This record gives sequence, C-alpha cells and structure tokens, in this order.
Amino acid sequence: MPRFVRWLPLWLALGCPADPHVSAEPTASPDPTAADYCETSADMFCRYYIRCGRMAVQTHEACLSTFSEACTQSYQPHYQALEARGEIRLSASGLRECEAHLDEVPCDQQIFDLDGACGAVWEGLAPAGSTCAPGIESFLCDRSSTCVLGLDFCGTCQPTVRDGEPCEDARCGPTSTCVEGTCAPRRLPGETCDEERRCVAGAWCAEGLCEGPTIAALGQSCDQRQRCPYKSACIGGVCVEAALLDEPCGPQAPCASGWCDEGTCAPFKAGGEPCGAGQECHSRACDGTCVPLPGVCFIDE
Repeated sequence: MPRFVRWLPLWLALGCPADPHVSAEPTASPDPTAADYCETSADMFCRYYIRCGRMAVQTHEACLSTFSEACTQSYQPHYQALEARGEIRLSASGLRECEAHLDEVPCDQQIFDLDGACGAVWEGLAPAGSTCAPGIESFLCDRSSTCVLGLDFCGTCQPTVRDGEPCEDARCGPTSTCVEGTCAPRRLPGETCDEERRCVAGAWCAEGLCEGPTIAALGQSCDQRQRCPYKSACIGGVCVEAALLDEPCGPQAPCASGWCDEGTCAPFKAGGEPCGAGQECHSRACDGTCVPLPGVCFIDE
C-alpha cells in the first residue's frame, strides 16, 4: 500500500498520465483528515508490527487487511466524531515523525502505538476546561492541558506545565512527572527509576529499572505483563487467535473487530441503532439504542 497515497492527486495515485494540454503547475496537497487515518497509517504500523511481533499474522499483506478492518471498526469513527466537533486534528507532520520513529524504535520501548514521537499524530484542539474521557477521547486536550478523570471515568482537560518548569503547585503533562520540583520526561523501559523518576504509562519500576510488558505468541501464557499480540486475545491465560468480520466467533474465538452476533463477527452499530448491549456499539454504550459518538461523557454538553 503506497504511503500517504490519499494525499496525492487522483491521476498520480492511479498512475495515469496527465493531459499534456493542461498546465502542470504544482498545487498544495490537502491536509489529511480523520477519514484518511487508517489508510495512511496502515503501512507504517504494519512494518512495525511485523518487526516487533505485535500482530498474530505472518505477512505484511495479512497485517494490512487486518489493520484496515480493525482500525475502521474500532478507532476511526471516534477520531471522526472528535474532528467533527473541532476538538482534534490529524497531523501530516506527526504522521511523518511517527513513521520514522516506528522504523527505528527498540521494540520494548514502544509500549502503546501512539507513544513517544507517535504522540504527535493527533493534535488536540480542546482547551483547558473541556470535557474528555478515557482512551481516544483523552487525545482532544490541547498541548497546554491533559485529561484528568473523575470517579465516573469522565474527565476534564486540566492545565499543565512543560518539562523544566516548576511543578510544586502545578500538574505535569501526561508523559512527564514531577522530579525534585521540576517536570521531567518519564523513563523508558531499561532506564533507571524510583519513586519520583517514574516510568512511562504501561511500564513499572522493578529493582530500580523500568520494565515493560513482553509480547507473547499464539498458544503462550498471558497476563498483564505478558501481552497477546493484535488479532488475538488472552482467554483462560492463553493467547488465542481472534476472528475477523463474517468469521465464526464464540467464547474461545473472540472478534478482532466488531462484535460476536449469534456466532459470527459483525460490524459495530452506529449511534441511534437498536442494541441490546454496549458491546454492539461503536461507542460501547447502549440505552436501547447505541449512544452516539464520542460517547456518554459528552451527552449533556
């Protein structure tokens, strides 16, 4: 899959020659949108997944098809909903930075896909005081704030200070921690740590060094520290392969995307469609009908 093909003129993407009678003056490429995310990011993530054993597939082509299905089902609708509200933007420069990072980062230092340099892929536009929520809905806070959750798991974007600035009476950003009264980056796996010098999210401090989870293979044991790769799930302490849309599913064959509808993986339902449980919906919330995205934390706004 050509990288960033959606950003090229259609005739060039299709390999068709330009009309020789038409001026070939250059035009600015449009900025990518949330609708472009899955297509433009598939190739770079799959190179990283195959290199680091992050998906239970054998080939790049199998990764591309699995990534496309899972991304468009589980993630892209959330990004599009936040984009429509003017609270998030897909960054072309962030995608390029993430691609270069994923091609070189040590596998054990990239715990989550959008860690490190890949945190610049999505630019939050919502100012301090805005409503936020766990997961994707936490990305909407702008660079001067971070999402702080309440007991109801809904949150508010709260102001932060930058690395190198005092933090005795202020909050550091989500990738930083307060060390001796000053904000500093959290430590990566393999780096030293203590009660103040904390590890990045998903890692823990063990005997003075940050450790992150390892990736198990299909059939191997799994827990919080031994994670299953994408397109699999931890069932009964063992990594089992997950099913794609229209494939058989059940207690021992979960869906990699979508939900298990009477033994077959089906696409998630959009807001307003009838539902019997939250697992059927894009928003994962059901009140007789699926709650519209971005979700229950935003309903009363």
